Amino acid sequence: MHRHDLPLRVGALFLVVGLLAPPGLARPLFPAPALSQLGPASPEITRAREQIDDGEFEEARRTLQAGLDAPDVTDDQLVELYRLLGLTALYLGDENQAREAYEKLLQARPDYELPRTAPPKLRSLYARIKEDIRSRRVRPVTLDVDPIPDPPGGEPIVVEATIQELALGARARLFYRRAGDQAYNSVDFVKDRGEKERFRAVVPAYDVPVEPEPYEVEYYFEVVDAAQRRLAGRGDSFQPMLFQVAPQRSTAAAEVSEGRPWYKSPWLWVAVGAVAIGGTAGVVALSSSEDRGRVPITIRVDPSQP
Repeated sequence: MHRHDLPLRVGALFLVVGLLAPPGLARPLFPAPALSQLGPASPEITRAREQIDDGEFEEARRTLQAGLDAPDVTDDQLVELYRLLGLTALYLGDENQAREAYEKLLQARPDYELPRTAPPKLRSLYARIKEDIRSRRVRPVTLDVDPIPDPPGGEPIVVEATIQELALGARARLFYRRAGDQAYNSVDFVKDRGEKERFRAVVPAYDVPVEPEPYEVEYYFEVVDAAQRRLAGRGDSFQPMLFQVAPQRSTAAAEVSEGRPWYKSPWLWVAVGAVAIGGTAGVVALSSSEDRGRVPITIRVDPSQP
């Protein structure tokens, strides 16, 4: 063996040993990512990671709050936003906010585990929160929504609700069906922008069409977690609530509602004439001006006399 070949052979030997060594003994070829560099990305998540790595925790907290208020955030992104928010809050000494963030994360992802590189204080807090969830000491989801009043047909129905403590991955829905049908349709409650606890669901107009006769619609509200377990609701598929869709308006009623004065409607005078002809007696009270007093006059009609 030539001396100049020795370094190459030794280097190759160490490389093979490193690749074949058990995972617990081998050194990683690349450094582990920073604690903030985990999970799916979004513009707010990317920015918050940079701020956390630079020690700008207050700015990171504001960035993460903006990310939570953004529309169309996926469940995976929400998990990462809450994870980073909990980490940031803990760095800032706000344990209450850190706890709230990880409660929301764990309610949707009960099997979520922190990275091994997480600080001991964070891991301790996380373990306590998990124990509280197992013991059901976490605040329950609450749903506050009013019954749907009887709507007109052919128009969308907008339902607003207040939902508190909605976990990640949980869904709030309005189920409805025409009375007598077997299957329910459903629409999701969507969070109003800028209102964390205000949600709205819309039943499309084509599902409540105008018909000549009124008809009933059965419905109920339900909040379920990621495993489809019911968390809150009003009514259910076996005992739904009801509203009645108003029928199509008649031609006479439409004329009155569209601006024709009530006293010009021909239907009114037809009805008055029918009452006058069908009667056999009537009482008419005539009154003069106030200074002359009032003189009642009774007119009796005897249909047997010509």
